[in-house]
Amino acid sequence: MFYELREGGGQTLIRRTLQTEAGDVVHETHQFSIIEARAVWTALLSGQAR
Repeated sequence: MFYELREGGGQTLIRRTLQTEAGDVVHETHQFSIIEARAVWTALLSGQAR
């Protein structure tokens, strides 16, 4: 499993990809403002996000 912080056009989302034998399973958050997404990203990296 890996996560990506994706930014573009003033909007940001976080993508989670789970690699399985059957193929990749991708989930994305709704689009955040850059400030909100970076706060969630920081929480994710520090183990404080669910």
